[in-house]
Amino acid sequence: MIIYIHFHLIGMNPEHGCYVSSRLSTGLVYYLFTWELGLTGVDRTQLDVVYRDQLVKWAEDSDLDGVGILAFDAVYDELGHYDHRRTSYYVSNDFCFDVCQYSPKLLPVASVNPWRQDAMEELERVADMGAVALKLLPNSQGVDPALARFRTFWRRVAELDLPLISHTSFEHTVPAIDQSFGKPEKLRPVLDEGVTVIAAHCAGSGVAHPFEEDFDTWRSMLDDHPNLWGDISAMASVSRFPYIHRVLADDVARQRVVLGSDFPVPVAPMVFSPQIGWSRARELTQIDNPLQQNLEVFRALGVDDAILHRGGELLRLPDAVKSEGRDSATEDRNEKSKK
Repeated sequence: MIIYIHFHLIGMNPEHGCYVSSRLSTGLVYYLFTWELGLTGVDRTQLDVVYRDQLVKWAEDSDLDGVGILAFDAVYDELGHYDHRRTSYYVSNDFCFDVCQYSPKLLPVASVNPWRQDAMEELERVADMGAVALKLLPNSQGVDPALARFRTFWRRVAELDLPLISHTSFEHTVPAIDQSFGKPEKLRPVLDEGVTVIAAHCAGSGVAHPFEEDFDTWRSMLDDHPNLWGDISAMASVSRFPYIHRVLADDVARQRVVLGSDFPVPVAPMVFSPQIGWSRARELTQIDNPLQQNLEVFRALGVDDAILHRGGELLRLPDAVKSEGRDSATEDRNEKSKK
């Protein structure tokens, strides 16, 4: 099964349990965002629904078997109360689950901030509803994963067999509360509790931070933590394109990464012209479907089938989805044997 484990859901309408701060929803930032999505001119009250319908079409028209759709919890204070002032972006778990009902290819990745008063109850609820993983962006959600007070929470995450997709290193899109919370070493207590952790972007700091690199820390942690992985999301973009080469050149890293997108971060095929040729890069820019475009860029760079299919092995997929994936794999093998 080819599954993106990392694809952002956009939600702005409070009626859907969503919120985007004025910093992210006005001016040039908002214009560029809607332009990238092809939603320029869409009324704000309808944007969530239009994006949902577009996402369903992209998924159905792609080679992907599944797309992990990310909810995004709010910021909470130390008493566990919702902190509106520090929350820049909030997409509720309920909205995420609702959107995923529109296509069997859409897989809900819930988000539960461990600071919230009802964190354990919400964790149990989303697990019962069928979440395939949890998403955390510590830098922007105000969460230090290493705090001792969260140990019980992480232990329960492990017991529920929910992998944690955690952003690592610097955050460039959602305003950060504390960039140090994204350091990969902050995840050691989480790993020690037995959680399967997928470090988003393999802790690559991005081209904007060339002198404050975290990729090597993540790479060294692989040797000590068999339950640590990474994803290659955003590595087809301008902001993180050098990291895909580092991953593919390292035998250990290559065996410990899974497929991701990070859309709406735009794919930039032309930056790979030196590797794949100008003509092929230009062909890839013509692909309108961003899910398929991201996948084809990775294929052109030599991302192998093991990486493409590994996400399905780590996510907490329903038995029906796993069975369908096995049947699909069998059909693919049979077709290849005929040839």
